[in-house]
Amino acid sequence: MTISPKQIYLLIVLVGSVLLIGDHLTSTALTDVGSPSDLGNACAPCGAPCTQTEKN
Repeated sequence: MTISPKQIYLLIVLVGSVLLIGDHLTSTALTDVGSPSDLGNACAPCGAPCTQTEKN
């Protein structure tokens, strides 16, 4: 059985896509972005402290 270069390319792209999507879905980089209560007194998602105060 011979495999054409087109089939090899398709297989490489498919396997690469599955690996990239799997890595993205199992990443823990963005787990704390949706929980602002853990940031305490921070205004920014990165945890930077508030520098501006509200004037009433």
